[in-house]
Amino acid sequence: MSRQVSPAEEPSINRQRAAAGMAGLALAVGLVFTGLGVFWVHDSIQSEARARFDRQVDRLQADVENRLNAPLVGLRGAAGVYAASHSVERAEFRAYVESLQLQRDFPGVRGFGFLARVLRDDLGRFVSAERGDGAPAFSVSAAGSAPDLYVVKYIEPEADNHALPGKDLGADAVRREAIEEALATGAPTLSKAVMLPGVSREERGFVYLLPVFRTGTDPSTPAQRRAALLGLLFAPLAVGEVMSGAVAAVQGQADFELFDGARATADQLIYDFDGHLAAVRGEIGPAHYADRLLHATRAISAGGRTLTLHVSSTAAFEAQAASPLPALLGLGGAALSLLLAICIWLLGSSRARALAAAQRMTLSLAHEQQRLLSMVEGTNVGTWEWNVQTGEIRLDERWAGIIGYTLGELQPASIQTWRGQSHPDDLARSDALLEQHFAGLTPYYDFEARMRHKDGRWVWVLVRGRVSAWTDRRRPALMAGTLMDITERQMAQLALRNSEEHFRQLYETSMDGILQTRPDGQVLHANPAACALFGMSLDELRQRGRHGLVDPGDARLQPMLEERQREGKACCELRMLRGDGSYFECELSSSMYLDHGNEACANVVLRDITARMRAQARITELNTELEQRVKRRTAQLEASNRDLQEFAHSVAHDLRQPIIAIGGFSGLLERMVTDPHGKHYLARIKAGVQQAGELTEALLALANLSRVQLRPQAVDLSAIARSVMDNLQQQGSRRVASICIEGDLVVQADPMLLRLVMEELLGNAWKFTSRQSCTEISFGVRAVAVGEVAQTVYEVKDNGVGFEMAHAGKLFRSFQRLHSPVDFPGAGVGLANIRRIIARHGGQIWAQSAVGQGASFCFTLGRHRT
Repeated sequence: MSRQVSPAEEPSINRQRAAAGMAGLALAVGLVFTGLGVFWVHDSIQSEARARFDRQVDRLQADVENRLNAPLVGLRGAAGVYAASHSVERAEFRAYVESLQLQRDFPGVRGFGFLARVLRDDLGRFVSAERGDGAPAFSVSAAGSAPDLYVVKYIEPEADNHALPGKDLGADAVRREAIEEALATGAPTLSKAVMLPGVSREERGFVYLLPVFRTGTDPSTPAQRRAALLGLLFAPLAVGEVMSGAVAAVQGQADFELFDGARATADQLIYDFDGHLAAVRGEIGPAHYADRLLHATRAISAGGRTLTLHVSSTAAFEAQAASPLPALLGLGGAALSLLLAICIWLLGSSRARALAAAQRMTLSLAHEQQRLLSMVEGTNVGTWEWNVQTGEIRLDERWAGIIGYTLGELQPASIQTWRGQSHPDDLARSDALLEQHFAGLTPYYDFEARMRHKDGRWVWVLVRGRVSAWTDRRRPALMAGTLMDITERQMAQLALRNSEEHFRQLYETSMDGILQTRPDGQVLHANPAACALFGMSLDELRQRGRHGLVDPGDARLQPMLEERQREGKACCELRMLRGDGSYFECELSSSMYLDHGNEACANVVLRDITARMRAQARITELNTELEQRVKRRTAQLEASNRDLQEFAHSVAHDLRQPIIAIGGFSGLLERMVTDPHGKHYLARIKAGVQQAGELTEALLALANLSRVQLRPQAVDLSAIARSVMDNLQQQGSRRVASICIEGDLVVQADPMLLRLVMEELLGNAWKFTSRQSCTEISFGVRAVAVGEVAQTVYEVKDNGVGFEMAHAGKLFRSFQRLHSPVDFPGAGVGLANIRRIIARHGGQIWAQSAVGQGASFCFTLGRHRT
């Protein structure tokens, strides 16, 4: 049987049932808000990751753009050198480039150079002028048929760019397009991607161009710019070296690619950090970044051109973006909701006492709220009230607005609302300050903290409050206070501290001496490098001032001071005085500024250049001595060569008479001798005399060849080859031969010497094919690429007996043979003479062959030598 409920127990039971219902409702609401909180936290983490990635992309974009445009600073400095001088010599340009810190300030720049526009008809005069300007070996590679050339006049450092001086950059279509664009606009221009010669291999890069016009002109049209053009300053820029600094800046948090143009296609890809697009062809789009959490595209502006930067997140970045906070928040919220439901159910049994306490607390809170509103009226701060025992917090609209929310979005508000929006690193300090205040150690709770804004950023706030009510057991019951946004103040203080620390370290660690002075010469401050430079302490430098540090007799001081007063800055060289009385040459730059008291001051940067000036003087002295030694040695070598030539000619000439006599008397003896052995010996004597005669004739020809003066003119090699082959075929009319001679081969050379070359090469081909059933000889031309220049190679090819390439080194030596004289007669000096003739024409000769597979003799003709 069921127990009857008395009327007295019914209210209690109803209250218990109501408490259970409220506990269930609290549990359901808590779980719902926990789910919403988990979703919000997860979304906030993703938003923060996107914001952090966007900031990194912005920094990377600015970094890459600055690195690509860095050469423009050096080019404008070089343009200033041209603007300040009527004629810039090679040494002056070299001194300017050496004053730059290429590796530090211009990463990826191979050097700075100057392009001269030279008409093809004026090429000879231009080369002569350059050889007179400290470049005796200067020459121009004049490829193509354009009427004008853009020749690299000089480039520094020359040691790293030795292949560029004299090169016609206008011969390359991409570089000429950039040159024409620079002349058309008169502005700095970045070329499209080109291949730059390197130490071990070619690298992708650009060429930055800046046209330089005559001082005093202001051309506004392309025609006027061409008329006023002095030349173009240029700087080769290696993409790999430029981007290496950007790679270090992202610290493994981002992967990026650079495309040469506004479109992202595989053929425009010039830099790929991780190489994941190496096998891609055609258009590059979002599908190629499907495995990346985030990616973005930015436009890079450099030298009037637009390049495209693709940036995507890496595994390291995505690992940092992952956070266990949503899971922890879900578990904590569920536990707190369950705890809250249990608390509500327990409190339901003593509802009457709770209602009474709630009424007292309501009256107290109303009183405190009125007092607080009176205190903060007219201010721009948020207010809060915290029931320390229940965790409930009452906020106003300004409190919610500081972190980007409306008050309704934060309801229901509790202490977890505050803690959830606070930076995790600040919570421990906040809890410690609260405990100190609760213990009575501090009169107020006062704390600067970071809170997460609705848009994902962190804002700085100043939280102040105090306990306004205590429980019977002296525990905090109510606490109220204010919340103030101090983000701008914190950011300003942080920026100021960072700036001051940066300049302090720069000032203290600089290897150059730095002085801070007044316009009257008073020394205010000096860095350690300046004290070491002068050998004095800061107090001694202040005591001496400018007049005690600069040589009184140096007339360069006053013009520098006048220029600084007029322009605000100046640079010069001065003779300075150390503490021990010794002098030293100093390179100085100074600029004016206003201090905190709005008084004029000056920064003076000093560098000791005594050693550099001594080295320059020593180099000049050594160069003069070297030139004198070279002249003396050249005269000695010329005299020795003349003596050797005369000796060889005399020996060859004097040997001819006795050899002729021996041959003649051997013929007479042959008629008189009837003994077979005697006839055999006389035949061997005649053969030896004939060989000695051939060697003597070859020696005489070698001597005469060295004495012949070159007379270059237009020579038809095709006609000479046909004439030689006609003579050879007449001598061996019974041989079956297939002769192929390419037509219209005209060169500038000495006609007599070139005929000797063709007679020797074609004669050898005819001789060594004598044992073939069908003689095959051809003469033609082919182009061989040497770097970016095509070189003309002439080739004589046959199907003769050939030779082993292991013995090819003997071919062009005097009196060296690869075949027996019995098989193929000859003196062994023909090819040696041919090598000398080709060398005097500025060319080279070489051979390729295999035994039984014929031979190929190739030669080139460059500039002739006298």
